[in-house]
Amino acid sequence: MTDATQDPGQPTAAPLSSKAAPPKAAPPEVDRLAGTRGLGEYITARHGVSPSRALATGAAIAAIALAFLIVLSGPVSNASVFSSAYSVLHAVYLGFLFMLVAGVGQGIRGLVAGAQAHYLYAGGVVHTRRSVARAVAWQDVIQLRSIHRRRGDRPDVGEVVGYRLEARDGTSIVIPLVLTEGRDAFVDRIVAALRTHNRPIV
Repeated sequence: MTDATQDPGQPTAAPLSSKAAPPKAAPPEVDRLAGTRGLGEYITARHGVSPSRALATGAAIAAIALAFLIVLSGPVSNASVFSSAYSVLHAVYLGFLFMLVAGVGQGIRGLVAGAQAHYLYAGGVVHTRRSVARAVAWQDVIQLRSIHRRRGDRPDVGEVVGYRLEARDGTSIVIPLVLTEGRDAFVDRIVAALRTHNRPIV
């Protein structure tokens, strides 16, 4: 996909400035890093799901699934394997088993990913993950490359789920696509800045 095609997953050139309420200040260490890279005025930030929230959500999903598995274990074990009731109960049981695995997996992914945030400045972006911060100025960007969903056989395989900001020094920052009413204002602002610097968006 190139920047000539517009769809819900394709960002538009939104202005960097906004008339919305002033954003909360970036953390001091982020501001210091942005200052050393000459990124200019702080604009806004996007925070990822916190590990504690991901863990809590995953634990809640797993707990609900486990409760249903316990409730269904008796009827499933007592039903005749040749009855239609067994087929239905077995299918429901497997569904909650997959739900349990998904809940545990979500909690683990949240812990592995760690706390992340993207801080947008007029001259670039700062990405933080756990205690590591990386800054990329717009003039150092090679390209903004779209990331497509690749797993499974669902109809949404191939749709844009985020963008990878690639810099000359090898730094690569993934920016998830978060749509609100079909648009992502945060990504749109990045695209506007990169187009101003004539950087490719693919």
